[in-house]
Amino acid sequence: MPDPETDTAPEAAAAEETPRRPPADEGDEARASAPKGKGKRFVILCAGVAFAAGGAGYGVALLTTGGQPLAPAAAQADESADPASLTAPAPAARQVADDTDKCLYKDLEPITVNLDEPRLARYVHACLTLAIPEEEFAAASLVVDAKMLVLRDWLTVYLASLTLDEVRGPASLNRMRREILDAFNQELWPDQKPRIRKVLFKEFAVK
Repeated sequence: MPDPETDTAPEAAAAEETPRRPPADEGDEARASAPKGKGKRFVILCAGVAFAAGGAGYGVALLTTGGQPLAPAAAQADESADPASLTAPAPAARQVADDTDKCLYKDLEPITVNLDEPRLARYVHACLTLAIPEEEFAAASLVVDAKMLVLRDWLTVYLASLTLDEVRGPASLNRMRREILDAFNQELWPDQKPRIRKVLFKEFAVK
């Protein structure tokens, strides 16, 4: 019968020969888990910065759009739509009423007058037309014919008082037409409604 003491001796010797791993140090475990903790905090920090930046950008967008949120991309024009349907309609043309609409025209005889140029023999040749409203043309024409000599006399004196520089260019012609219009209406219908709507130059030449 084997001896119990001699049978357990080899097992005890084998147990003594197997090296035992020292217990892990608590500091080593903390250092091992530290990088993982720092990585998580870094990810959380980046997410917070990104969220704050997005909020700031949205705030700026609200300020630049007067407090209204930007329109989503879906609100933009569909690229597949017909290009003709995306063309903005042309603005309606403004109709400007001409002050000579519904007028009849009465021609005056041509007139030639020397200009006020003492050193140069220059003269102006002009042929005028009077624009008179259609409904007033018959009565106004009678008044114009009755005072034609008066009108030609005034026009002769008026043109003879002008210099060469005063009859040159579009601005001078427009000024002359306004002054002749006012003078004729005042002469023909003093203190009354003017009958002549506009004075036009059929011919105007400086020679």
